[in-house]
Amino acid sequence: MPASNDNLRFRLIFEQALDPMILVDRHGGIVEANRSACASLGYSHEELVGGLHVTDFDLNATREDVERVHGNPERYLPASFQSTYRRKDGSTFPAEVHLNAVWVEDQVQVFATFLDISERLAAERTLREREHQLRTAITSAPMVLFSLDRHGTFTLSEGKGLEGLGLAPGQAVGMNALEMYGTYPEVAEGLRRALSGEPVQLESRVEGRCFLHHWQPVPDEAAGGWGVLGVSYDITAQRLAEQALSGERDRLFTTLESIADGVITADVAGRVAYMNPVAEQLTGFTLSQARGRPMEEILRVEDLETGELMPDPVERCFNGGSPVVFSEESRLRRPDGESYAVRLTVSPLRDGEDGISGAVLVLHDFSMLWDMARQLSHQARHDALTGLINRREFEERVREALESARRSGRSHALCYIDLDQFKVVNDTCGHVAGDELLRQLAAALPRHIRDTDTLARLGGDEFGLLLENCPLDRALSICHQLLAEVAELRFMWEGRRFDVGMSIGLVSIDGTSASLSEVLSEADSACYVAKEQGRNRVYVSRPGDQALKTRYGEMEWLGRIREAMEEERFELFCQPIRPISGEGVSHFEILLRLKAEDGSLVEPGAFIPAAERYNLMPQVDRHVIRSVFAMLADSDFALKQHAIVGINLSGQSLGQEDLLDFVTEALQYYGMPAHRFCFEITETAAIANLSSAAGFIRELRDMGCAFALDDFGSGLSSFNYLKHMPVDYLKIDGSFVQDVLTDPVDAAMVGAIHRIGRVLGVKTIAEFVESEAVLEHLREIGVDYAQGYGIGRPTSFRTCGLFQTGRD
Repeated sequence: MPASNDNLRFRLIFEQALDPMILVDRHGGIVEANRSACASLGYSHEELVGGLHVTDFDLNATREDVERVHGNPERYLPASFQSTYRRKDGSTFPAEVHLNAVWVEDQVQVFATFLDISERLAAERTLREREHQLRTAITSAPMVLFSLDRHGTFTLSEGKGLEGLGLAPGQAVGMNALEMYGTYPEVAEGLRRALSGEPVQLESRVEGRCFLHHWQPVPDEAAGGWGVLGVSYDITAQRLAEQALSGERDRLFTTLESIADGVITADVAGRVAYMNPVAEQLTGFTLSQARGRPMEEILRVEDLETGELMPDPVERCFNGGSPVVFSEESRLRRPDGESYAVRLTVSPLRDGEDGISGAVLVLHDFSMLWDMARQLSHQARHDALTGLINRREFEERVREALESARRSGRSHALCYIDLDQFKVVNDTCGHVAGDELLRQLAAALPRHIRDTDTLARLGGDEFGLLLENCPLDRALSICHQLLAEVAELRFMWEGRRFDVGMSIGLVSIDGTSASLSEVLSEADSACYVAKEQGRNRVYVSRPGDQALKTRYGEMEWLGRIREAMEEERFELFCQPIRPISGEGVSHFEILLRLKAEDGSLVEPGAFIPAAERYNLMPQVDRHVIRSVFAMLADSDFALKQHAIVGINLSGQSLGQEDLLDFVTEALQYYGMPAHRFCFEITETAAIANLSSAAGFIRELRDMGCAFALDDFGSGLSSFNYLKHMPVDYLKIDGSFVQDVLTDPVDAAMVGAIHRIGRVLGVKTIAEFVESEAVLEHLREIGVDYAQGYGIGRPTSFRTCGLFQTGRD
């Protein structure tokens, strides 16, 4: 170290210096270190001086480096370099090191200063990274970074945005911007303003691209005037996106203005932000009136059935945080009282962070559909002509009455009402008059019943009345009031007056009542009995009623007859009709039997009355005709020569307009010879359908068919009508024939009928011939044919003597 005062000053400077300093001897040992050095390395002065070698903390230094520097200081010193230093705690830091030679008593020592440059290196790295980012941004972002001198000449031209102008980075340097873009007036004007010292911001189109310019004047102090540092952003894509978004927005608003649903948007506070025209119509508020107001002030939504006010739908959506579809149908009521049936859907609107920023509410107006549904529901439960409850709804209410009777012991009454002589009005004046009569009755009858009772039209001229919580005697009194009301009704139509009556079947409903179908059947049967007993009266059904039992029996046959036809369980029998004199064609009358479920055969007297009562005879007659023709068309059955097959036709069949077509088509379809068939018609049926029967007979007789008038003599007007009936045979009623030997009147009747037949050229057939004596007496009278057990009993159609082995 220098001596005396110089030495003292050096030490003072050395100790107080802010930079870390150390003195190293030729062997690398630390001769001296100041406070900054000790602090930087984490050692005390005693630990550092005299105890450490420089290589203990300088990680890049070696003992050979120390020897080399001390051995030739003129060559290696002074020196500056970076190294890595290690602190006492083991941590390291980058250090900038400066070395110089110091001579002490003819010995060279190395004076070293070092600085921790960690922060400086970090700052340099950050600067390099930012320079790289800036360079990347300039070269990749759609922007142009440029500078101009005071003459407008490019001194800098960088950025990816140059590609849109057809330029490469740096290509424009040395070119004059005013000359390059003089054809773009607003660009040239902006450049001149910037070169005159005015900051410029403008948007322009250059080379078909859209740019946003920010040009900042920069003073050129050396040359005087202003240069320009500018950034121009290529915003073409942004503007195109904005145009697309604007178009999408326009389409969205056009859609919202056009759709049939009401749309309302609300902000996060539940205040109205937007309403389309349909929503304005539904709510009764315009957008200007509703905007900013709470949703509950605009929407008054009620339950469609109960009318109760429903909670705020937007608040319910916000609380749940998810779309809400209101399953219950609602009614939206406007301030003016008008209302709409609506279905409501509310969905949350979310911001970019998945938070709720509002809600959109959709109102679907289905008022018309609701009204139609209510109308259809009303039509489904009411009769269109009278407005009364229809059969379906009536039966449902009777079912409920039966359940209440079983459950709580209540007593009700059921009335089945059928108008008397309604057909007369229809046939005389037409169905329009009949409809008007039904409407007048529907208006008159409710006057005598309570609001809780149910009056229904069941169909045609049939009505039903359910009297709830009404004992039988009280119900009977109401029924008599109804009869009196109808009796006073004078129905007028086109100057003609018609008296109206009705028959009522009354049944009590209590805890012991049977099923719905059985109760209705019982009331229907009671009504039928009222008609049979003289009409315009009430018949009360009571336990053990014999008249109803008969009626039930016929109703049971109704189903059995239908099943027999469907299951082909009708059996054909035939009974021979022989000429009494031995001359003439043999006849065979087709008879019908029903094979029961147990295989036994049922005589027609058991089921024909039911078929006649329920108008099934036309179906039965046609079934028999088809069956006979089909069997005769089979090659295994060939009629005997000249044999005639007799087939019975009921009065109900004669009343059908299409019967002639049916028989004609059946004869043609099965290839049947018409002259081999004789159709038998009862006298009463022929008289009841005189006009249609006569026309039917003439048409088929022209084709070759024969006709017989059955049970002749049983009607009081037989002789009067006989001359109008073009028949071939008269079948004398068996009630006269069976007592012809013992009853002079019967004998006279048989003779009279035979003589009339002779006058008309009609042959006679006597029924119920059961003995040889009767047959002989008929021969004496001159009757042509005989039929009965004395001639031949009915046998199966397949085995009777009607057929021969081969065809004629």
